[in-house]
Amino acid sequence: MKQTEVFARKASGLTREAGLLDSTYFGIMNNAVPVSLWFVFAAYAWSPGGNLAVATIITLVLIIFGFAPVWGILGAAMPRSGGSYVYNSRIIHPAIGLAVSFCNAGFVMLAWIWVLAPWAGEIGIPIFVGLWGIDPEAVDAFTHGWGLYFVATVVNISSFLVVLKGMKSYFKIQKVLVTWSLLGAAIAGVIITFTSHEQFVAIWNSQAAQFGSLEYSAAVSAAAAEIGGIPATWNWPATIAFMLPISWIAIYGYIITFIGGEVKSPRRNIFMAQILNVVVCVIFLLWVGLAFKRMVGWEGIHALAWISEEGLAGYSHPFIPTYMNIAGMIIGYNKFVGFLMGGAFIVAIWLWVAFSYIAWSRAAFAWGMDNLGPRWFTELSPKSNQPVKLLLVMLVASQIALTQYCWNPQFLGAIGVEVLQMLSVFGITAISLTIFPYRNKVKHIWDASPHKGWKIAGIPVATISGILALVLIAILIYSFYTSEGLEFISSVWTYIYIIVWSFGILWYYIWKAIRMKEGIDVTLAFMEIPPE
Repeated sequence: MKQTEVFARKASGLTREAGLLDSTYFGIMNNAVPVSLWFVFAAYAWSPGGNLAVATIITLVLIIFGFAPVWGILGAAMPRSGGSYVYNSRIIHPAIGLAVSFCNAGFVMLAWIWVLAPWAGEIGIPIFVGLWGIDPEAVDAFTHGWGLYFVATVVNISSFLVVLKGMKSYFKIQKVLVTWSLLGAAIAGVIITFTSHEQFVAIWNSQAAQFGSLEYSAAVSAAAAEIGGIPATWNWPATIAFMLPISWIAIYGYIITFIGGEVKSPRRNIFMAQILNVVVCVIFLLWVGLAFKRMVGWEGIHALAWISEEGLAGYSHPFIPTYMNIAGMIIGYNKFVGFLMGGAFIVAIWLWVAFSYIAWSRAAFAWGMDNLGPRWFTELSPKSNQPVKLLLVMLVASQIALTQYCWNPQFLGAIGVEVLQMLSVFGITAISLTIFPYRNKVKHIWDASPHKGWKIAGIPVATISGILALVLIAILIYSFYTSEGLEFISSVWTYIYIIVWSFGILWYYIWKAIRMKEGIDVTLAFMEIPPE
């Protein structure tokens, strides 16, 4: 006989391990300060004329009052692991929630490992050896082919093993590595801050004479010619475009909600961690970014970005001219300081890969809790409280993906992955929060929310924050589709987005039909928050 009940709900088995510092560090970890600083400065190569300060402040305002509260308010109202899946499936529709999560946790997390694990070899190792005054060509074998595959595999498997051991162990490692990543960025910032433009140029020119490289003014002029000219001053189109790379260092703290069911005092800590991680990371961006621009000059910051990304005939310094390597040159390639800075860059990349395992496993676990997947999706190891089988699925899939990347690198695929998240995750979830206070089917959840009483002129702060987040997301998507430097990847990733979303919706209806044959009506699960 057909049953009308979903199934006997039981506790998830996940345990609340993360305090406020762990949660804040979890967000800072995914913003990856030392790597994101490099990524932002590189934007001067493909978007000349951007005003870093203006773009950062606009982004900060829209995040502090919009994007961050989206995840803070939803995370506090529904403090369960699984991220956007939990919120969108309850507020909008389970098919939409599953499609968003299928895209983000299923495809995007795999895509991040595909792109980012190789970055340890492509970018991290050359920067590291350059900080010791070693020509990056000495480690060229690790930047492509089998050498790159070896580095990416070490990063991938070690990340898998750390997550496999459990969150309590992971949070201990995270404290050390995130602190290291911030320290490395801070060391570079201090060196750059206390070096004048004249001192920098003198050191550069001394090094140029030693290594037969272009003097600074000649290097800037040559790079400017290849760029097609450097704008005399900043302009609004380039400044708006800058918000896209800036978002790397500011919006990815959203991932705290993936472990919402593992955060202590979640109604307070999830919201606070969303704000704190943004503030810390943006302070680093404004500090190091403005100091770097002052030291190297307006034309210089464009030229160095171009040389870093495209190379330059006549440039033969023994390093890629990133902000960290410039700091290393200034202090004479000190081995210890170079180790701290270069290591900070690499561990920040490593943490990204570890997070992808956590995000995928938590989202798929949440699907399983709603019976939208095989029964083993909700199996946890009694020793580590980890969904081991889900982690193994990602390990196998990611190693296959890395095999493809290492022989066919897609460096700017990272931006395509980000915009896929903008469209299919951040935008939909912002809509969820906007309508959350007005949806009758989740009125009981909203009424129990700690932010129900937050209003401005009678309008719920939740709705205002959702709208501001949508403004930010619209600007970032506009930047992606109107940037000439990104035109070649925008159409490809649009099609990928459509295909992945279609598979996500299909997954929901397939499992709904499977469970219906078993006498289980899965739609009843979405009338409540998943159990602890």
